[in-house]
Order: sequence, then structure tokens, then C-alpha cells
Amino acid sequence: MTGTAPKMTTDGAVVSPVTSEPDEKNVTNVSNRPTAESDKPDDFPLSWKLIALACGIALSFGSSFAENILGPLKSTLRKELEIDNARYGAISSATSLVNTVLPIVGGYGLDYYGVEWGSMACSIAIFLGAVISASGSNQDSFTLVLTGRIIMGFGSTVIETCTSKILAHWFQHRGLGLVYGLDLSIGKLIVLIAKATAVPMRDATSFWGWALWIPAIVCFVNLLQNIFYFRWARSRPEWAQMSTGQRLARGPTQREDVQSESEGFAATNRASPPWYSVLSDWKVLTRVPRFFWLVVCTQILQAGVVGGFNGLNADIISMTRGSTDQIAGYTSAVQQVIPVICAPLLGSFFDFFGFRMLFVSVTSAIWIMVYCLVGFSHVNALGVMIIASLGSAMNALPFLASIPLMVPNQTELGLVFGIWKAFNNSGSVVVDMIAGRLQDITPGGTYERVIAFFVACKALEFCLGLFYGVLDRKYLGSILAMSEKKRKVLEQEGKLNATIGHKPEKIHTAVGLSLLCCLVVIAWVLFILYSL
Repeated sequence: MTGTAPKMTTDGAVVSPVTSEPDEKNVTNVSNRPTAESDKPDDFPLSWKLIALACGIALSFGSSFAENILGPLKSTLRKELEIDNARYGAISSATSLVNTVLPIVGGYGLDYYGVEWGSMACSIAIFLGAVISASGSNQDSFTLVLTGRIIMGFGSTVIETCTSKILAHWFQHRGLGLVYGLDLSIGKLIVLIAKATAVPMRDATSFWGWALWIPAIVCFVNLLQNIFYFRWARSRPEWAQMSTGQRLARGPTQREDVQSESEGFAATNRASPPWYSVLSDWKVLTRVPRFFWLVVCTQILQAGVVGGFNGLNADIISMTRGSTDQIAGYTSAVQQVIPVICAPLLGSFFDFFGFRMLFVSVTSAIWIMVYCLVGFSHVNALGVMIIASLGSAMNALPFLASIPLMVPNQTELGLVFGIWKAFNNSGSVVVDMIAGRLQDITPGGTYERVIAFFVACKALEFCLGLFYGVLDRKYLGSILAMSEKKRKVLEQEGKLNATIGHKPEKIHTAVGLSLLCCLVVIAWVLFILYSL
């Protein structure tokens, strides 16, 4: 019987054999190789998905807890470290500073070398930074606290990209909006715990530094959990593991080996790959879709405005309502309550109905209302924070759920999430510095000018949300407005991935990278100016 059946390579490529009589050994080897793309299961086992979900969401617990402990401690830090508002802004934005460029490098590293190695490196940096920052409380040292926050920043944002890639991989077949919403929900719960416990941890003993040491302990526990995920993910079958650029680059060599084996020849000693083969191919930047560049370039300061308000709201409430630090901390923490429930529901809404960009404008309108009520009126702060929590539930999720649709290639997803984080973090540094300076030059150190700046930024975003919806219909085939079920049908028919918005364009890439470079330079100049 002639052996004309194709053989499967280690990366799923099919190679037609030229020999007519395959021996028994070859047949055995073929049967042990990974299944063809068409033979793979339609989805991953539920038990695997649940483990990946739990571990992926937990990756950033430590960094999130350590970062959000600062807001209610602003007055304490100013007193104990003897600093002004601008220097406090330097501390609160320190983790964002190093992440003005690092997320791009880190994101591409995750795409090329794999999420598992990247998440381990991030967890180690977060733990070391948290320990150094906490050590600064023992000596009341502004320099140590700031240095620790900077080191923590080397991992805090890139590890969020790890979570995004993990969820996008294991839930690529269904439920992506739901799990992103769940991730946001749990993240808000960590923020709630951090803000609510900051002052009690400070007052538990005579040493205020426990408010920094306890988050450092949480970061260590997070590191142990990450070690577990590393070992578990690396033990999965090859077909279930996440694609990496390095693995794809080795594909041609593997196919050559299998071709030689199928022809009955032993693999010859081939030349060793050049030393620079392990380096990144940054030409991948030119393959980023134009629609993603348009969105990220028009969202420069928006994430910083929300983050800046979240860091300042406890002090705003204390100053405008005369509340104690502890009551202000509890009140500001209410902002995290509704997202715990609403974020997964909103993610499911995106999966079942769509309308992602519409919520950008809706969220902006909610934030404008919140800023005006908390800054220009004396209504009960608790009610305002409940409204703010609704805005928090809707703020980032429309973009998180849309980016994998704008950039469907899994091996580019870490890079684009890195670009997104780099823009957001650069904008956060700029907003923190502007807010601190505006407060310092305002008579009485009040927040009127800061709030007016926040309102102006969100008014611009309200218009942008409507603009995105129009462009989505014109250039992406309404992929951001449709349900997951309808999208899958159109993707199988090949009607979506070939849209204009999914294609790269040199002018969009050049403008995006130039704008990012300018924003990074501005962020660093402002940070150095107000931290020295």
C-alpha cells in the first residue's frame, strides 16, 4: 500500500512525503506529533480556562494594592517626608514614569519570548520595588520611597499586559468581554481594599510605615502565585500554549527537519543561528493597524485624568467637606464598589450586543457630572462617589474589549497593549504634574482649577466617542458595534479582517510614534522638574 498521506510537522504545517513506503517508525512519530489545525478542539477545557482566569487576574494584585494605598496617605506622606504637593505628584506618578517606554519593549518581549517569562520578571521587580519603598518609611526618606516606586514601575504596567494576553489567549473563542470585565471588577475590589485599609494600617501601631510594608508582603505572595502559573502553563500541550514570535521564527527550521526525516535522511549539521537572532524585529511596529493608532493618539490624557482623580479624591473630599482622613478614605473607596458588580455585566453586554464605542461618550458624561458635583458643590460626597463608581466600571472596559478586535493577530497583541499602556502612563505623569502644579498656584491650595482641567478633558472625550463610532462603521465594518456571535460569522466568511482599519499605514505609524516620543519627553521633563 503506498503511503501518500501527508505528515504533520511540530508546528502544525502539513508536508507531503515523497517516499512511497513509510516505515513503521515514521508512522509512530507522526501519530505522536501535534494535531492539525483543523483537528484541534474548538475551545480549551473548562478546567484549564478557570485556572488561567484565576492566575491571570491575580498577577497584578500586589502592584495594584501597593499603588492605590497612596491616595488616602497623601497628607501623611507630605507630613512624614516633608514634601509639597508637586513632590507627592512625583511619588504617585513614579510607577507610571518608567512605563512611558517600557510597556512597548515589554509588550514585544511578551509576544516574542512568551508571557510566562515576562510575568516572572515583572513580579520580581514589583516585589523588590515594594520592599525598597517600604524601607523608606523607616527612615522617612523621600528618595527611598521614590526609588522603590520607580523600580516597582518596571513591572507594574507590563504585568497588566500579561493579564490581557493570557485572557485573550484562553478566552479567544468565547466570553472575552466577560473575562475582561471580571478582571476589571476584581481589580476595583483590590483598589477598594487598598483605599479602605490604608489609614487603619497607618494607625494600627505608632509606626505609619506598616501601610507600605503590608503591601510589600502581598507582593511577595503574588510572586509565589506567579511561580505556580509559570509551571502550570509550561506543562500544557504545545497546541494549547500561546504562540510566540520566537516559536514562529523557528518554524521554517522545524519544517526542514521534518522534510529531511520524511525523505529518510538524517539531519545534517546546520549552521548555528547568528547571535542577533534572539533580538527583536522592530519592523513589527509597521504592521500595527491604522485604526488602533487613531484611537490611541486621541486618548492621550484621558486615562491620566481618571487616575489623577482617583488618587486625589480622598484629599478633595477632606478639603471640600471637612472630613477626617479616615472618613475621606472610606468615602473615596466607595468609588470601587459598583465596578465589582457592573464590570462583568458590561463585558457580557459587549459580547452579546456590542456598542463598545457608544459607552466611551456615556462614560465621559458621567465623569463630567462627578467632577462638577465634587468640585463645585457641597452635595454629599458619598452619593458623588457612587456615581463615580459607575464611571469607573465603564471607563477602561470599552477599550480593553476593543483592542483585540482592532488587532486580531495574537503575536502582535502584547505590543499594541504596550503602546496603549505607554500612552496612558505618559499621559498620567503629565496629568499628575499639571494637577499638582495647578493646586499649588491656586489661592488656598484648593482644587477648583484642577477640576476645571479634568472637565475640559472629558468634554473632549465625549465628542471622541461619537467620532469613533462613525469611523468604526466606515473603516472596520462596525466590528466594535456588533455582537460576538455576529462577528464570528462574518470572520468565518472573511468579511472583517480585510477592512481598511485593520491594515497598517506608514503615515499613521509615523504620527503615532512621533506623538508618543514627544509625550514621553514632556513627561520626563515635568517629572524631573518637580521631583528634584
